[in-house]
Amino acid sequence: MDEIKIENERMNTMNKIKFCIFLLCTFAACSHTHAAKPNVIVLLADDLGYADVGFQNYEASADVYTPNIDKLAQSGIIFKNGYVPVATCGPSRGSLLTGRNSARWGQEDNGNLPGNSGPPEREILVPRALPNDYVTAMFGKWHIGKRQGKLDLSPKGRGFDEEWAAAASYFSSPEWIASAYKNSPIPEEPYFDPAIGNLSADFIAQNKDKPFFLYAGFKAPHSPFETWESYLLRVVEARPQWKEVFERLKKRPDYQNKYSFEKITLETDKEILRLIYTAMILGMDDAVGHIVQTLEEHNLRENTLIFFLADNGGSLCGGPEHPNRPIDLGAINKPLRSGKGSIFDGGVRVPYVMSWPGVLPGNTVDEKTIVSSMDIFTTTVNLAGAQVPQDRIIDGVNLMPYLTGEKSGQPHSHLLFRRTDRDAYAIRAGDFKHTFDKRNKVNELYDIQNNIAEDEGLSKKHPEKFKYMKELYEKEAADFPDPIRFKTNEEMEAWLKENPLKPNPSGKGIE
Repeated sequence: MDEIKIENERMNTMNKIKFCIFLLCTFAACSHTHAAKPNVIVLLADDLGYADVGFQNYEASADVYTPNIDKLAQSGIIFKNGYVPVATCGPSRGSLLTGRNSARWGQEDNGNLPGNSGPPEREILVPRALPNDYVTAMFGKWHIGKRQGKLDLSPKGRGFDEEWAAAASYFSSPEWIASAYKNSPIPEEPYFDPAIGNLSADFIAQNKDKPFFLYAGFKAPHSPFETWESYLLRVVEARPQWKEVFERLKKRPDYQNKYSFEKITLETDKEILRLIYTAMILGMDDAVGHIVQTLEEHNLRENTLIFFLADNGGSLCGGPEHPNRPIDLGAINKPLRSGKGSIFDGGVRVPYVMSWPGVLPGNTVDEKTIVSSMDIFTTTVNLAGAQVPQDRIIDGVNLMPYLTGEKSGQPHSHLLFRRTDRDAYAIRAGDFKHTFDKRNKVNELYDIQNNIAEDEGLSKKHPEKFKYMKELYEKEAADFPDPIRFKTNEEMEAWLKENPLKPNPSGKGIE
């Protein structure tokens, strides 16, 4: 008990110190920016492995070359307990932009709407929750709806002022790439993610005197595996351990300057595939560098909060039962267990950075605070001077008071993850996580703070804690509808009437 008391006193003292520093930094930042409303930028990677950025500092992190992303991370806070609520692209993105777990509208995987995917029309995304003086843009991968008849779930249909949505290929068509370079020369080697960086830079320059929200949905490092030789050469130069693999790649009969892996089989060389994967990440890194440099050129960096994270864990597959994806797809999630689509931490724990010089501390690795992608919604809306919608439950929390010492403790009492179609669910509360996966015959309690590999079960050692966590999940999951895939718009409308929104509990998701 004495140790707990001492630790609590130490944490309270540290929080008071952090809050004083925050007040001083905020005063300085406001003086510098004339109390301008802050800008918020979300940089979202796609299927990025937990170890696959340099700042994570795992063994596999040495494979990748991410100088700009690492510099961004060093300027802010690296959260080692950063989560997404769903380990699949579409529902994860919908959750991020609404501040709500997608399971609240019955979505736990892609393809939930008729010929479409994403939050139903009644869900409010960031742009429509912001004050009217904010200008907003979405560039890159969207994956949460499209225009279909009278229903418009495209970025502009959801309230974004500007949009440039993703094409299927990293190389895209010349016309599509050209549309991203209206104010600058088209590069000789056009590539999807650098095009997002160019669009974002133009948007920042054009709106430098207005508050803005920018959502950049990068394609890397999701399949297909496509890159230019120049990116491979830069990776090999920075990471010489890849030299022998690169020489092997060049001997392939299908190798060329503009390289694509057309088919992945059980015989595919995994080292070559990972090398191409790292080159794709470097394209995203270039885009991040371009965006941050543009902010600095326009003296906006100290008035801009940047989030960098992934939509889910790296995509891992294996065996002949996966004919389209028979081997690991380049990513490394170790030391986490499993990957994309899973309720293990390899699916739902992601690299997560917040950077705001002069307001948030830099060179900080936060090993304790549990944050979620859903917090981006509430943090952004509150920073803009608005309140989150009160007619619905908002799962996201405004992180700023917790990061500045104004509030103590964890932002979240618990986080819930569910994949009903895979007979799997999990819930994390504090240091512990209860994981159930029928297919993999797992029904366990883990000290996830100290055993992130989820390989040391504690259910027998701590049966009361195990029972409590199971009951906590059952209690919280009871508030979620059963997952559903709508075949027609009429079916969806009927479901929405039968499942009305539940008002936001007092204080939940509010600063």
